[in-house]
Amino acid sequence: MKIGVCASPDKLPLLSELRYDYIETNFSWMMSLDGEEFKKQTALFDRCGLSSETFNIFFRGGMKLYAPDGNQDPMLKETADYTERGFARAAEWGGKIAVIGSGSVRRIPDGMTREETEPQFARILSVCGEAAERHGMRIVVEPLSRGDCNYIHTVAEGAAAARLSGHPAVGVLVDFFHHACNNDSLETLPDFADLLWHVHYGRPVDRFVPGEEDRATLETLAGILKQCPRAERISLECNWKPDFDTAVTSARPLMEIFRTI
Repeated sequence: MKIGVCASPDKLPLLSELRYDYIETNFSWMMSLDGEEFKKQTALFDRCGLSSETFNIFFRGGMKLYAPDGNQDPMLKETADYTERGFARAAEWGGKIAVIGSGSVRRIPDGMTREETEPQFARILSVCGEAAERHGMRIVVEPLSRGDCNYIHTVAEGAAAARLSGHPAVGVLVDFFHHACNNDSLETLPDFADLLWHVHYGRPVDRFVPGEEDRATLETLAGILKQCPRAERISLECNWKPDFDTAVTSARPLMEIFRTI
């Protein structure tokens, strides 16, 4: 299993020095860059020798995914245009997986029901999967804590959404912080091994990086993930205390626990 960090590209030199395998960057931020700035960021990747194999924060704020009147065609077109441009850029940075969390965008809007939203979200996922596949990438649905989003909280629900999309490039992620917040089951994770393609880690109590006191917990998680062989990467997505540099440096030896998976 590869070990990475959710961070901005300015952290690439440090992460390369610490021998992390990849960086996970912000998809919507990448999409906001003008042509010249995108070239500058691409050159930074080339100099540091790391790729952004994964991406998070997928949809830009304010995007609309659902149509209360049932006419979703404008949303599907906007999504198709956005993802086609986005995955073309992401592939230049070595992208393999994009995470669809984006709780404020994907949430069930006021005035709509879950029954109305689910098939519309599945169509959005299918459009995203088509664009991802064209550029050699895949997407994963991220279950979020109930405090962050009113839709898709468990890995089972994320896997169900992926299956409903009907697209082979759509899977699911487990974020162990959100997973703990929702009291989701660790024992059932292997049930979704065919679709579980990516992992986020933040310490369940406070979302900090792991410390030595967390070794036994990490070993337990590693044992479970061994039963999910398609989960090829784990990214630290944390509150960086006391600061980013100190946190990712202290966490690096402990994350080796996942290396043998």
